[in-house]
Amino acid sequence: MVILKIDELKPGMILAESVYNRSGSLLLEKNTSLTKRRIWMLKTWGIDKVSLEGKSKEGGNTVSETELETKETIEKELRAKFEGTIDDPVMEIIMKAAARQLQKSLSDKDAQDQPA
Repeated sequence: MVILKIDELKPGMILAESVYNRSGSLLLEKNTSLTKRRIWMLKTWGIDKVSLEGKSKEGGNTVSETELETKETIEKELRAKFEGTIDDPVMEIIMKAAARQLQKSLSDKDAQDQPA
């Protein structure tokens, strides 16, 4: 089981535990496959974290390993591009913003590649 923040969720991930709103009403049951719409619903209900199965729907790497590999790859690429300016606080902020944008682009691409 892996716990991820709502902004890290991707379609195809599987809930390890049921999700309830603050008043205790069931939003999504355990073993539900996430979709863009379901992730949006969780955000609108103010859910900030969920428990996920350790593997994505297709199998393969665990979610946490995949997320870590993606973040590490993006960080390495950006550090190479920002080499020599990383000590500048403004450039550090720009690099972090670029990393967030790259991760979002990858998430959007993965979501588009998911079968409907």
